[in-house]
Amino acid sequence: MRIELHKDKNIGKVLFIVEGSRTEPYIMTKLFTSILDYQLETKLREKGYKQYNSKVNPDSKIFVINAQQSNIRFIEKDDGYLNNLFKELIEEYDFDIDNAAIFYIYDRDDRSNTDNAFLENLLSKLGNSRDNPDYGRQGLLLLSYPSIESFTLSCYHDNVIGMEFDTGQRLKTFLGEHNINNQRLDENALKHATVEMLTALGLINDCTYNLDDFSECNLDVYHYEESHREKGGLYQCMSLLIIALMDLGLIELIP
Repeated sequence: MRIELHKDKNIGKVLFIVEGSRTEPYIMTKLFTSILDYQLETKLREKGYKQYNSKVNPDSKIFVINAQQSNIRFIEKDDGYLNNLFKELIEEYDFDIDNAAIFYIYDRDDRSNTDNAFLENLLSKLGNSRDNPDYGRQGLLLLSYPSIESFTLSCYHDNVIGMEFDTGQRLKTFLGEHNINNQRLDENALKHATVEMLTALGLINDCTYNLDDFSECNLDVYHYEESHREKGGLYQCMSLLIIALMDLGLIELIP
């Protein structure tokens, strides 16, 4: 299998709603500006608006924003937060939410997200970045186990699915101790992370996934990870962030 990166693909409007205000936005900036060479805009808590890699391309517009809080329940909270945020993107930044691909990038943190039934329901609903007929909003929820640092680890380390951590903080400490960070992200690292994710999916559900509706595969991974944690209190390292790039056609697998 060969992995190809498509840097000149028109991907339309793309919105990433991320949990953290530092690590996730930094990873997105490295991926989309340094590696894939797109313009990217961010609007982050306490940091305001910023544009990176300025280019004129009306057919590709990528925005990264913060979630309101680390608890994933905010996605369905009826407090007007998302609607107000979407209104701001439309009116102030000319970002067409209705026709955008939306990705929710979250950690599987069992300390702040304790309702398994809620998470399963959300994973079953948020299966397509652009259209979820049985849900009131488009969007694909992609979790990292135990945290987004699993993506970083998968860029440089082999067989990350065989490595175990209970929390993202412990994984972050491990990365620091072994001098593994996101500053060196490049094409080879991204391809390595793709192989690592596909290897993990092969172990979990024999790589059965459908990018038009990722919910079944999402639930397979979730049930696998939760079962593993229940036995020993640890998650096996895995991030599904790469699925977003595959869904956008920026990563293609060539047999």
